[in-house]
Amino acid sequence: MTKRIRRDETETEKIERQSKPMDVESDNTLRNIVLSKKQVELIKVINENDIILCTGPAGTSKTFIDCYYATIALKQNQFSKVILTKPLQEAGEKLGFLPGDVESKIDPHYESFRITFQKLLKKKIFDKLLKDNVIEFRPLAFMRGATFDDTLMILDEAQNADIRQIMLFTTRMGKGSKVIISGDLHQYDINANHVALPFFANMIRGIKGIGVFEFNQEDIVRNKILIEITERYEKLKAEDRLPKNKRN
Repeated sequence: MTKRIRRDETETEKIERQSKPMDVESDNTLRNIVLSKKQVELIKVINENDIILCTGPAGTSKTFIDCYYATIALKQNQFSKVILTKPLQEAGEKLGFLPGDVESKIDPHYESFRITFQKLLKKKIFDKLLKDNVIEFRPLAFMRGATFDDTLMILDEAQNADIRQIMLFTTRMGKGSKVIISGDLHQYDINANHVALPFFANMIRGIKGIGVFEFNQEDIVRNKILIEITERYEKLKAEDRLPKNKRN
């Protein structure tokens, strides 16, 4: 009789196996997603740490992995709540010029999260999670004084946060919570003197329970033409040949 050789399961297979006892209903979209080797490595870093800092150029799936992990975590009942935020800093625009009240001005700011979640969950399930405040979009300005227990906390576009905002967000972390901070070290919409993400990355590096992960140009998963555009941009930036940002 031929002896069956048992192989170790891959990280992707482990994620799929653990997601089967689901309390959060979805269609088969999640299981049809094939993660790249680098994306699987990031999921492993997230699983193994309490605070995770992920950096990389635009188009490397930082926001996607944030939402993907949040969906998996809710399915596994790892957390009772997911809070997502990003600095209210617009690329060349001002919220004050948009019509409507504060809520209607803030709402479009989180559209990238909505679009991504609706690729991972049925719309009716996503809408219910929002209605029940299981998934919540909360501006940084409304976090002071709060403590989030048993919560997955996600800060996206962290390159547009100053050090006080990053520390405000991180120190909201309560018992049983996990913090994910994502951003692009080179593409920001605030004054260069206020960009705190590189400083924060260096400050926390080496602390037990903190994982630092980096994507690069080769990991871009959007249109591949972005790889060459990004490489040329970085070359011109290194040579100090970029036009001056009006915020600098």
